[in-house]
Amino acid sequence: NMLKAAAAMAPTMATLAQKHELVLTHGNGPQVGELALERAAATFDVLGAESMGQIGYVLAQAMQSAGVTAVPILTQVVVDQYSEAFKDPTKFVGPIYGATEAQALSQSLGWIMKPDGEYFRRVVPSPPPLEILQIEAIKTLLEHSPSVLPIACGGGGVPVARVPANPRT
Repeated sequence: NMLKAAAAMAPTMATLAQKHELVLTHGNGPQVGELALERAAATFDVLGAESMGQIGYVLAQAMQSAGVTAVPILTQVVVDQYSEAFKDPTKFVGPIYGATEAQALSQSLGWIMKPDGEYFRRVVPSPPPLEILQIEAIKTLLEHSPSVLPIACGGGGVPVARVPANPRT
């Protein structure tokens, strides 16, 4: 359970935050996979942002209970739109399936399924990040509000690509 896990880690993180400069991050594979099952028309960038907000909120609540103010930052990361990761997806998302069900989902929905232990899970591309677009916001919190814990790059960040005609986008 996400709430129990957050509550369990918060005291340790609070102790670490007293002596160290921290940025908290998290995975999102199970959550983004569940959201994808609920909302098949949504794209994974939007679902990633949604799960980042959801998990960031839960983590911020847990940290507040441990006496630490935490701020979730919706974080975008620039990726190479031509990355090999798009040809060979590896990020597990969603629940586990048996072999028969995995094959049926792959055929009916076009999902790419890969073994995860003795079961199968859906995989999506996870290209390596090249740049964190909100890095200045993270640095500003660390430099000017050292008692505030940034929560950033959940699930690796929301992947975005630069438009070649306008590299500022």
